[in-house]
Amino acid sequence: MTTAEAFFESRPDRMPLGKLLVWTGRAVGCHYQRAVAAQGLTSTSIGVLGVLGHCEGLSHRELAGRLGVTPATLTPVIDALEEAGQLRRERDRHDRRVVRLSLTEAGRDRLVAAFAQVVTAFREKLPHPPPDQAEIIRQYLLGVLDAIKDEGES
Repeated sequence: MTTAEAFFESRPDRMPLGKLLVWTGRAVGCHYQRAVAAQGLTSTSIGVLGVLGHCEGLSHRELAGRLGVTPATLTPVIDALEEAGQLRRERDRHDRRVVRLSLTEAGRDRLVAAFAQVVTAFREKLPHPPPDQAEIIRQYLLGVLDAIKDEGES
């Protein structure tokens, strides 16, 4: 099989590793989106809840940077979460131009419940690698991320 033929291979068991990685990543991403949607959230909204669950009081811009999205992408998500009583906006005491975002108790509860269901959905569906192979897979995936990290970051 030539390199060109391998690139267009549609059978996963015969795909080059790079293409298989992309296909697998896409399939895992779709599974994640379905699991999150079953909780009435989007990938972005659970990301907002998750980041704020670890780092209270981020600005809109800081939160966007942590999630790898534009601030404009976050505005409707933050509006919806605020309307649902899951986060609050507060002016920064030192710089009134900056709005800080924090989870409410309801937002924290929503995060814990949704995260538990998403984890369960993954555990039920995805195979677990043997312990002696898990670290090899982890190191490979970290190497892939490291090799391409500058391509999509600013």
